[in-house]
Amino acid sequence: MLLHHGLASSQHIWDRMLSRLTRRFPVVTFDARGHGRSGKPNRGYGFDHVVADALAVVRGTRMRHPVVVGHSWGAMVALELAARRPRALAGVVLVDGGVGSMREAMDWPTAKERLAPPHLAGMPLEEFRALMRTMMADFVDVTPEVEAQVLSVMRVRRDGTIAPRLARSNHVRILRAIWEQDPMARWGQVRAPALAIVAHGDGPDDEWEARKRSSVRTIRALTAGTPVTIEWMRGVHDLPLQHPEALARRIERFVRTAVR
Repeated sequence: MLLHHGLASSQHIWDRMLSRLTRRFPVVTFDARGHGRSGKPNRGYGFDHVVADALAVVRGTRMRHPVVVGHSWGAMVALELAARRPRALAGVVLVDGGVGSMREAMDWPTAKERLAPPHLAGMPLEEFRALMRTMMADFVDVTPEVEAQVLSVMRVRRDGTIAPRLARSNHVRILRAIWEQDPMARWGQVRAPALAIVAHGDGPDDEWEARKRSSVRTIRALTAGTPVTIEWMRGVHDLPLQHPEALARRIERFVRTAVR
């Protein structure tokens, strides 16, 4: 099993799922280019390159026909893999990503402005820790383990301030690739077993959730007669942080029942 994290995240987002997943499967996680401790070139952030990176990890770790699990942007990479290189995989799991089209929701200048990363470089580490606890308090208990997962996306400078490991310019390059992706065209090409786990809230649909529900209906129509399953899961976008055990169970069940 190959696990691919999301934009501005790291391989450590999967940490609390590994104890369960590794009971049944060999599991490989990695930091995608520009992230974590991987190389940080100033080009190569389109899907052609990141798909090739994932396949290089598959070859380098001698996996044979893995199930690729992706979260958010990583789910979009998994979708591209399923569409482009189906024979290299046994199946894919998309965790709250690869469902809706950013381009249908907003033009590129709007997306670039709304979704640009916050300016965190230079913030004192303790201030960031306090901000993290405040922002995450409603959906997860910020234990030392969770704190370590979140801090893995930051580099702590000698002066005690932080800097994101993903450069702002590379973040924007990935955003552009996401904006340009046509998920529906890719879903029409998927023939391998696939599971999409889509997060939803407790309250009435907001605009984005309504778009997700519309996209799910379209995907179900596009993939009728194929081994594609879509499930809803109550929670926030970062399901691997909020519900690691429940998410691991769903992935495990999918691999056990749908993948041959």
